[in-house]
Amino acid sequence: MINRSADYLRDAPVLGSIMAPDANSFGVLRLIMASLVLISHSYMFAFGTPLAEPLTAWTGHSLGQHAVQGFFILSGILVAQSFERSRSLLDFAAARILRIFPGLIVCVLLTAFVLGPLVSQLPLQAYFTSAVLPVYLAKTLSLATGSAPLPGVFNDLPMPGIVNSSLWTLKFEVLCYAGLALAGVAGLFSATYRYVIAGLLAAFLAAIYAIDPQPFTQHSFIDNVRYFAVYFGTGTLIYLLRDKLVIVGAALLPLAAIFVAALDTRFAEPATAALLGYGIVWAASKSFGPLRAWCNKVDLSFGVYIYAGPIQQALIGAAPAVPPIAISLAAFAIVLPLALLSWVLIEHPALRLRSDVRTLLMRWRSRTAPPAAFQQPLR
Repeated sequence: MINRSADYLRDAPVLGSIMAPDANSFGVLRLIMASLVLISHSYMFAFGTPLAEPLTAWTGHSLGQHAVQGFFILSGILVAQSFERSRSLLDFAAARILRIFPGLIVCVLLTAFVLGPLVSQLPLQAYFTSAVLPVYLAKTLSLATGSAPLPGVFNDLPMPGIVNSSLWTLKFEVLCYAGLALAGVAGLFSATYRYVIAGLLAAFLAAIYAIDPQPFTQHSFIDNVRYFAVYFGTGTLIYLLRDKLVIVGAALLPLAAIFVAALDTRFAEPATAALLGYGIVWAASKSFGPLRAWCNKVDLSFGVYIYAGPIQQALIGAAPAVPPIAISLAAFAIVLPLALLSWVLIEHPALRLRSDVRTLLMRWRSRTAPPAAFQQPLR
């Protein structure tokens, strides 16, 4: 029995061996998580509260909130890899900007200038001349909030005035990127001290919940920063340990037991992050058939995430008595084509611009570099 267990562990893959895109299913998981957010929000929008979803009573978080936690863990893994492979801070920043803002800008403009006028209770002239419209654009595009209203839009729904609540997490995503960049400059990815740094990061992630946190519904801005940092930081920690992290499904059992024991305690979030983080790595090692190859070429996750909310609210406005499952199915029928168009026309072309940005940065650096006679010799 001992020999069999040793052989099982020896034959199990480590995360580092599946970090190449064609060797993992991270793309599939992103699409699944975006879909879970859509399904969860159908309950929230239909009943006017996130407490309407049954999972909230069991774990303290809705299905959508757990999916967002998974998103942040995945971002921690993949953005850490992106940082380590970037040629400079500017190159890293360009990659992050090009991944988020082109698709977001188009979504916000379509919502404000196409969907908004169609569903608003106001006449077109009143809608377009309202001072609320530019405020929506400014607050949403600056990532200040995901709760900015549009004039006369969705005012009589169970979640009144909420246009695109999913966008509220994006500012915390960007803050995590900035924190990772600062930590990276400070030596987070030092090969010499990698495991010492990983140990310090693990201690930090546990320590930031040593103070009893507020309930999720009462989070301040700092509480939210701490909350998202745990999940993004867990992903970063997983990436640092990629060459030692053995992927075996049996490890999920003790992590699940710790998760259950930690519910309703101050350590619920770190325990959730540990279970979700390892679960994501384990699931990413599965092939998912041809879906893996397709998701590696066509990433619909961001489009589904940013377009679902306004479409679901519009559907509820048109058919208030429709149950959440039907809202989800109808929303998928509309959102998936929108997400595909967003990827093909906006997001993927924007990502291809990264090589052009790199070329411009290299030219700029070569022009601003000191003359060779004044450069320090290589050591």
